[in-house]
Amino acid sequence: MTFLLEDPWPVILFVVLIETGLAVALWRTGRGVLLLAMLAVLLLGGGLVALEWVVVTERERVEQAVYDGAAALETNDPQRVLAFLTTRNAITEQLVRRAMREVEFTRVKVTHVEVDEINRLASPPMAVARVFGIVEFELRQGHSPYSSRPIDVTLTFRLINGRWLVESHDWRKDQPPGMP
Repeated sequence: MTFLLEDPWPVILFVVLIETGLAVALWRTGRGVLLLAMLAVLLLGGGLVALEWVVVTERERVEQAVYDGAAALETNDPQRVLAFLTTRNAITEQLVRRAMREVEFTRVKVTHVEVDEINRLASPPMAVARVFGIVEFELRQGHSPYSSRPIDVTLTFRLINGRWLVESHDWRKDQPPGMP
């Protein structure tokens, strides 16, 4: 049932289908009472879409953490980026520090986030998300034949003090780790 709180399109499509059916029935029968049914379906659909907009699910919070982390990376501020990491995995922190020393990020675009798993029973709660996108950068020293790289990484998050923070990362098998 949470899918209704994460994506408004199923509700919108359902309302359009029902409204179309009611409009055809109104046209064929001419019964004015169908206008009331159409209004009721429209109000119910609008209420469900408004509810989806107001309620923020854990999946949406994880997705927002990815987008906020990408925005922090784009600022080239190491402290701001490190604020999105837990202190549990030094390897991820070292990778971020090395990347921030070696490159200047000019654009970090997340194109798609797939939250594969949220485990609220873990201590602390954890989530796993696969992130797709592209990062554009310039080397701070030297030259590179590339100025961008696709992103395909799986991030493991932990819920710490009400924030989803990155605990670890796993690059796609055929993508070399690190930047650039």
